[in-house]
Amino acid sequence: MSANAPETTGLRERKKLLTRRALMEAATDLFERKGFRATSLEDIAAVVEISPRTLTRYFGSKEGVILGYEDDNNAALLRELAARPATESPLEALRAATLAVIDGSSGEDGERYLRVQRLIMANPPLLARSLERITEQGHTLAGVLAARMGVDPEADMYPRLAVGVVGAAVQTAKEQWLRGRDEPAEKLTGLIREALDLLMSWPAPPAKADAAHRL
Repeated sequence: MSANAPETTGLRERKKLLTRRALMEAATDLFERKGFRATSLEDIAAVVEISPRTLTRYFGSKEGVILGYEDDNNAALLRELAARPATESPLEALRAATLAVIDGSSGEDGERYLRVQRLIMANPPLLARSLERITEQGHTLAGVLAARMGVDPEADMYPRLAVGVVGAAVQTAKEQWLRGRDEPAEKLTGLIREALDLLMSWPAPPAKADAAHRL
């Protein structure tokens, strides 16, 4: 292997990331201007000057292009959750990690987040696929929480329940935000924070001995 192989690999990966981001931005613009149903994979690929076949290798489907933003947010959520102090309860850790990701969206990123959420909530095919992704990603998050708690995620319901109620809180905040017209991204952030704060009165997980007795 040549000495510059790592540098070449790094350049290739950066190019892939730039192409991926360009496709997501193109899809957002086209869905807003033409509508989701009227926009084809070919339309999106043409903006970035790649073939539709190459696009499907990145995302698999038209829905997958714009849902790439949610995939990125979930990856960030996993990183934030892994970094939370072990002294925090599962719910506290998940709440803090969620808010860290939301608060990290500011300026141009915050505006894009607003646009993407409006598109998802306004288009049933996108919303359905988004909810499927949330379910899939929830299993991963529950596994991380279970590891923090030292419990079996298949036997103990608490990690899955914690992920479920936090996800429901975020979704409820999005629906509340969409009831208003032209609300800024900051309004959505505030509603998500409010919804998550309401969850903090939720009971702590039972002691391991109690959980074992239940099972």
